[in-house]
Amino acid sequence: MRHFLNRFHQFFIRLGYATVLIIVSLLVILLGYLDYATGVELSTSFLYLIPIFIATWYLSLRAGYFTTAISITVWAVANFLAGEELSSEIIRYWNVSVRMVTFFVFAWLLNELKLALQNESDLARKDSLTGIKNHREFYIKAELELSYARRTRQPFSIAYFDLDSFKQVNDKQGHQAGDQMLQTVAYTVSNIIRKSDLFARLGGDEFALYLPNTAQEEARRAVEKIEKKITHEISALGTPVTLSMGVVTFYSPPNTVDEMIDKADALMYQAKSAGKGKSLYSVVK
Repeated sequence: MRHFLNRFHQFFIRLGYATVLIIVSLLVILLGYLDYATGVELSTSFLYLIPIFIATWYLSLRAGYFTTAISITVWAVANFLAGEELSSEIIRYWNVSVRMVTFFVFAWLLNELKLALQNESDLARKDSLTGIKNHREFYIKAELELSYARRTRQPFSIAYFDLDSFKQVNDKQGHQAGDQMLQTVAYTVSNIIRKSDLFARLGGDEFALYLPNTAQEEARRAVEKIEKKITHEISALGTPVTLSMGVVTFYSPPNTVDEMIDKADALMYQAKSAGKGKSLYSVVK
């Protein structure tokens, strides 16, 4: 059953909005014909929850409401044409109203569930303090980027950095000041980098920036821009913190994300040993 549901999900997430809408419309029409063909004695109205589910989950709540309205209309017309006889027309209106309310509530609750799951998924992928990607999400995305780099044989760069003397900020000014500094760094870098770049907080005051399709000189220019901006923002906070950074450009992709991170991390610690507030660059061919 799980395998079937997974195949079902994978099928619909690959489709465009218009295609899903067409499939939903055809399902409603098919169910309307089924209602008409089976007559009024066999109730199949619950089956309309299937196209309502698809429209709400894979399109939007508005699409779910629209599908609900169409489904109720088709169901009522099909039953009328099939010869449904009631003692009073009020009963027909009552039946339609009850199903409409039920289906609308179903679509609304389904959408609330979808939003809750999306929010939970977002929280699992983001660092709770800074709002940027966390360690887990960085590794997942970086693995995909490495696969792409192997196929295209395009160079890429990885910058690994942390904040020098950051512990002193926490010790002397408190963790709130330290948190503010981390948020400032995350916000500053996020507003400089490209949409295609991958930026994450890997833990503590350590950050990683993956730059796809980026050779060494391009990486150097990007890093210098980031260093200048962060230095300006940090100085405005009145703290003696600097950046140490290791930047590695790969012309030949490593075997794993850990190997990529380790090389940049080791280079960063060389920069710290050289006096802090420095950036070192290397190339892997």
